Amino acid sequence: MELEQSKHALPGLKEKRLQQKKDILTFFYKQGRLSKPEICRMTNMTAPTINRIINELIETRWVVDCGEGISVGGKRPHLFCLNPDAAYVLGVDLGRVHLKIALFNLHREVIGKIHTFPSMLERASNQENLTYLQEKTREVIIRSGVPRDRVKVAGVAVPGLIDKEGNSYTYLMFENSSLKKELERLLGMPVLLDHDSNVMSIAEHTFGAAKGSSNALCISVSECIGMGMILNGKPYSGALGMAGEFGHIRLSGVDLPCYCGKTGCLESVASGRAIVTAAREAIRDGKKTAIEACAAGEEVTLTHVITAAIQDDIFAIELLQRAGEKIGEGIATLVHLFNPQLLVIGGEIAGAGEHITAPVLQAVNKYTLSRLRSQCELRLSTLNTRSVIMGTLMMVMQDLYYDGNSDFFQLTMQFKGN
Repeated sequence: MELEQSKHALPGLKEKRLQQKKDILTFFYKQGRLSKPEICRMTNMTAPTINRIINELIETRWVVDCGEGISVGGKRPHLFCLNPDAAYVLGVDLGRVHLKIALFNLHREVIGKIHTFPSMLERASNQENLTYLQEKTREVIIRSGVPRDRVKVAGVAVPGLIDKEGNSYTYLMFENSSLKKELERLLGMPVLLDHDSNVMSIAEHTFGAAKGSSNALCISVSECIGMGMILNGKPYSGALGMAGEFGHIRLSGVDLPCYCGKTGCLESVASGRAIVTAAREAIRDGKKTAIEACAAGEEVTLTHVITAAIQDDIFAIELLQRAGEKIGEGIATLVHLFNPQLLVIGGEIAGAGEHITAPVLQAVNKYTLSRLRSQCELRLSTLNTRSVIMGTLMMVMQDLYYDGNSDFFQLTMQFKGN
């Protein structure tokens, strides 16, 4: 099957068989090891159809025989699962401060480790950034020992405005091309591209704090503030793919300029950047605080502020409290608009624990209608700063879950393991 062949170009029978294989692979990916009778029940397909498809997937090395399972009163079931080494996914979290790169197999396992490098996003040209990314991805693949031709697709997360066509309107903008096309040319493989907060929400929904929730808002606070949404069990990104710019809602009584060019944005007073700016200014003015000791001669970062707060430094606690109150004020508006089951606070700020959740909850309680507030739970991310890089894998796989015309599936179905 050719990669460029669209679903609509397939004859009816081939289309049906493609969808059947896709459904079965999806269940394997979600559930792990399954027997043929279990697959029959899940898909409502007949036993002969399941036998034929499983045999075809084994022949193309996408599924492997996992042996016998545990008996539940009768004959021990024969189990099958995805071949973890059938293909590998390259994950890239291209952040403002760090560039994180990882290689994943189809069992969601990181090959080796998540590699972290300094980011050049805000201090280098487009071409310098692309060259740097190419060098680092090549380095990670070589270190992993995985043959390059087994790395079949990349999931890339970037900050700023990204539309559904893969155009960036904040970083790495190209006049006659899209960021997606440039990355595909650079990496030599299909690329799925999305906003880092959307990617974070997919990870939290799949195996993080939002797992099992059909309506969750995942708010990321690190250098900046973003939000990813899970609505009716699926990621939601708006008409053009640019929904969730929570950091740029306007708050009353705030008139500070934001780097976006507007004034009064939530980010101008509650982002990691705003917290760090306030800490640095206070230290320059002679403020005595443990933040300076935590920095140990380095430039103060949000991590240093959080560390000082955990060590009971009053000024650091106050900085986080003020930010948390403003975040909670903004969240109150979100609760009224979306009536979510769950709110997840992620990103670097999640490391502050109760120092951030307490003021957020206080503001939410203050500004939200009680009936809506009582039905909404607040949780800290269980993935923290790993959520985006882990979400790049899920971004690729959710294209298989939700998109009826997945290029990744069409690409991987032709993979023969050679």
